[in-house]
Amino acid sequence: MIEHPSSKLDDKHEINPYVSKLASKLMKTAANAEVKFDSTGWQLITEVLSFAAAAEQRMAEQQERISYLEQLSVTDELTGIPNRRGLRNALGQTLASAARHRETGVLGFLDLDGFKAINDIHGHMAGDGVLRHVAKILKAHVRPTDVVARIAGDEFAVVLTRCDSVQGVERLRTLQREINDSDFTYGGASIPVKCSIGVKPFTGATDPGELIEAADQAMYHDKQTRKGKHLRSA
Repeated sequence: MIEHPSSKLDDKHEINPYVSKLASKLMKTAANAEVKFDSTGWQLITEVLSFAAAAEQRMAEQQERISYLEQLSVTDELTGIPNRRGLRNALGQTLASAARHRETGVLGFLDLDGFKAINDIHGHMAGDGVLRHVAKILKAHVRPTDVVARIAGDEFAVVLTRCDSVQGVERLRTLQREINDSDFTYGGASIPVKCSIGVKPFTGATDPGELIEAADQAMYHDKQTRKGKHLRSA
């Protein structure tokens, strides 16, 4: 008795839905044309379809691997949020959307104050914990459409979309207060966390490179101002 190839091709472990559909179409075409196959013919059809299934499976696995590697390239390993490259990609998409829909938003650059001292006194594990602590606060206080990224050692960026400059500045200052009022507990020690922040509004016509540079300069100015106030109050 000649084994019909569809009995083999129905095995979900050997063939995916696309190739299964292809096999079914081939069988119907052969039946309508009253094509007669001997055992060698059926074996050849089975092998061709199995090869197609295996090839498509390999392609799917390769694409999945590529997508995984691409995701790694734009993600900060420590905090799980976008890195500098991820920020640039997201910012480019945000500015393009702002141009299409005539929207505005703000970019905030945030830098931790005294982070080196945290590493020196409490160790790098504590420093890593502080970075994750800050990322968690930032993520908890933005919308799903906004972007939070870690762009350097102790520097973060926040992109607030679809808001005017007044609203954006106030929201980022609120974020700054949330961080500055927080502590991170490590090894029984309560570590105060402080940050400086620079904020710059954008429109769809804003150059991304210039926007990043402006936000970075605004953050540096805030850090110098905060440092001056600290020295005067000391």
